[in-house]
Amino acid sequence: MTPHARLHARIRLTRLIRRWLAPVLAVAAVVAMTPLLAAPAGAADGTVTVNLAQRGKVPTRAGAGFLYGLDQNGSAPADDLLQPLRPTLFRGGGARIAGHGWIGDGYAAGPGYQVRLTSALDQARRVTAAPYGAAYHLLVSDVWGADTEQPAGTVYPCDNGDCANWRTFVGRLVADVRASGVPVRYDIWNEPEGTSFWPRGVNSAQYFQMWDTAVNEIRRLDPSAVVVGPSFGGYNRTWINDFLARTKADGTLPNVLNWHFSSDPVADATDAKGVLAANGIPAMPLTMDEYLFSQQQNSGYLAWYLDRLALSDISAAAHAIWSDCCVAGTLDSVLTSGRQPTGQWWVYRAYAQMTGNLVATTNANGVAVAAALDQGQGRAVALLGNQSGQTGTTTVAVNGLSAAPWLVVNGTVRVKVERIPNQSPLSAPLTVSEGNVAVTGGAISVPVTHASGTDAYTITLTPGGGAPGTGTVTVDGDTTGTGDLQFQYGPNWGLTTGVPDMYAGTANWSHTAGATATFRFTGTQVALRAVRDVDQGRMTVSVDGGAAQTVDDYSASRDASAVVWTSPVMSSGAHTLTIVNTGQRNPQSGGVNIALDRADVSQQAAPPPTTVTVDGDTTGTGDLQFQYGPNWGLTTGVPDMYAGTANWSHTAGATATFRFTGTQVALRAVRDVDQGRMTVSVDGGAAQTVDDYSASRDASAVVWTSPVMSSGAHTLTIVNTGQRNPQSGGVNIALDRADVSQQAAPPPTTVTVDGDTTGTGDLQFQYGPNWGLTTGVPDMYAGTANWSYTAGATATFRFTGTRVALHAVRDVDQQIIAVSMDGGQETTVDGYSPSRNASGVVWTSPVLPTGAHTLRVRLTGNRNAASSGYNAALDSADVTR
Repeated sequence: MTPHARLHARIRLTRLIRRWLAPVLAVAAVVAMTPLLAAPAGAADGTVTVNLAQRGKVPTRAGAGFLYGLDQNGSAPADDLLQPLRPTLFRGGGARIAGHGWIGDGYAAGPGYQVRLTSALDQARRVTAAPYGAAYHLLVSDVWGADTEQPAGTVYPCDNGDCANWRTFVGRLVADVRASGVPVRYDIWNEPEGTSFWPRGVNSAQYFQMWDTAVNEIRRLDPSAVVVGPSFGGYNRTWINDFLARTKADGTLPNVLNWHFSSDPVADATDAKGVLAANGIPAMPLTMDEYLFSQQQNSGYLAWYLDRLALSDISAAAHAIWSDCCVAGTLDSVLTSGRQPTGQWWVYRAYAQMTGNLVATTNANGVAVAAALDQGQGRAVALLGNQSGQTGTTTVAVNGLSAAPWLVVNGTVRVKVERIPNQSPLSAPLTVSEGNVAVTGGAISVPVTHASGTDAYTITLTPGGGAPGTGTVTVDGDTTGTGDLQFQYGPNWGLTTGVPDMYAGTANWSHTAGATATFRFTGTQVALRAVRDVDQGRMTVSVDGGAAQTVDDYSASRDASAVVWTSPVMSSGAHTLTIVNTGQRNPQSGGVNIALDRADVSQQAAPPPTTVTVDGDTTGTGDLQFQYGPNWGLTTGVPDMYAGTANWSHTAGATATFRFTGTQVALRAVRDVDQGRMTVSVDGGAAQTVDDYSASRDASAVVWTSPVMSSGAHTLTIVNTGQRNPQSGGVNIALDRADVSQQAAPPPTTVTVDGDTTGTGDLQFQYGPNWGLTTGVPDMYAGTANWSYTAGATATFRFTGTRVALHAVRDVDQQIIAVSMDGGQETTVDGYSPSRNASGVVWTSPVLPTGAHTLRVRLTGNRNAASSGYNAALDSADVTR
């Protein structure tokens, strides 16, 4: 059997299980088709490449199309769900709208015909206009009524050689479309290969009668019309060749050559161009009005297919529909029935962000990559797809960064890796890692570990500039061991895999009191993510053996990857997080389970040092000051010295000191023909001899630089030895200035503290009498509300930092509170709001001096006239440090 014959057989089988047949038949056909799909792969590593130096065409967004993706009047989905995908093609014709179209009206233009055409024109009107500018393929056979629901005894176009009614229908359709002013392309008949759409045979004499009649009538009424076809249900070289040869002879060639369901768009488009050339037909646009079988519609396979479409000569293609047909407005189930994004939606969004120019790529082990470089947008974007359910690790070797020097800053490029799991719904892609990566030889390597064979991944490169290794690293809870960025579980922990709403589909859990897990990491902060649900218990968390804090994981609604606790910002280095199941639970919880999802580690490099220059005549006994003993003189007005001053001595033993706070110092002094030798030492250490002789004058030379020291207070001591180089004419020493390196303060960070983190220490709330606690509140930071409705009740929050923002409930029953800082004047805050906001910022302090501060909250006992109560409920505090 030839490859085309095998494809023919597959297409015929596929047509039997099309989306509108009974579920039993669909299930049976899926089983029958399984061997025709790529077998799932195991964990085999491979390398794909991206070469930024080899640039190609501007991305056409060829795959950003949808069959029956809109609702009946074209208004859904909303623009905020459609515009980010930058769609290029829609296809429709009112399929399965009640009335059966033209044939349901007795082969005339009645309400069944009109409702289908109105729907198609409404859809086309929206998507062909700005901001979309997409093409709309009007499926003529749908408006006629051939959507597999046509009644028994249907008279098909040109039955018994009679094409009169078909000609009348086409004429009425074109006239109505032209009257609407909506631009459409005419897709004559869907999958005319002897299926239930067209049971009269593939490329049969009757088919060509139907085709020729339609094309001639369309072009008679609208000579500029665009005709699309033949829309076969798969790429079959023989069928397409025969179609092109016949329609060329009849003078009815389409303007756009269209088919469905390529196995590989690149190969089929190349072959189709060859068939056109072999028939002496000039090149024409190639489209594919349907792609992806139902079992291929997952994030990973979609990304693989979009990657291949991006590199093909297909100009537009539409995602097929296998459920929700035909006016659900879910973009062919790319959105949920409630129109929430799925993993496939996020893949399309990533595909839309491939702008600029495509660059050369290679694939491996069933993993495909397409990438684009756009200097105007300041980014390069790569999309990784998965054809065969591949797991393991794929290394993405990015070369040619020397051809994009704007991406490389201080020897690094910033790399963000995101995972798009095959989830429905999916609120956002999951960040796997983000940070600066050192560029070596114009290249970087980015490892991508496939958590599931149905996931897609994106890699985004933006200009670097920070130290390598800075950024946020996400570590799955099942990354285990005793090393850095690894979890370690003691006895009484279990593992569940295949959990769809968790980071890598894994949950590490325990329901045993005292069960302990540790997480070792190098960084400055960690955020722990765990399940919040109706059966979760309480755990304690601590860092580096410090005080344990209790975290309540109960929630009335499930959040499988919630941030349940965030550490304060710590010094950059190695740290250990310890998690213990307390065996206790919220009274409303149905269990004491703890289920860990992952940890997000912030790795912040030290900022670059700053340099402070101190003139040699800045004198005193304090920081950044010189102090001179006996036998030193001062000359001013020296034009080639830093501040025009020279502090000098020609006496052996004359001593000067320089006190400074920093990490390094460079001493500048005169080098000249009459200069002598001196010794320098730091903090009482060994003295080093420095010879200031030079055959030519340099009045501000760096004569000595200290090693890098710990940041702090240091003292530099300079002594005139009274000795000289044999070539020198004197023993003078003349100091110019000192350059001090001081470690810059790190950028401010924000620490969020839940209102139920209590005590009398730093970053803790303390509540006086008449305060209560409610847990399991789903719309508050850690599910806790500390509340009071008693006038005069007070709470304090102690923190070290420069600013604080207080989060509290605003609602219809809240009162007016007074807040003050460090015993200062009170400011009143009205907690009333006609709509609830349980974690809004209700007050922010001014910028404060760095140090310890106390925030005080007092209930005034007063309320807004519109409020129904006197309650006040605190949520959390954000501290800037």
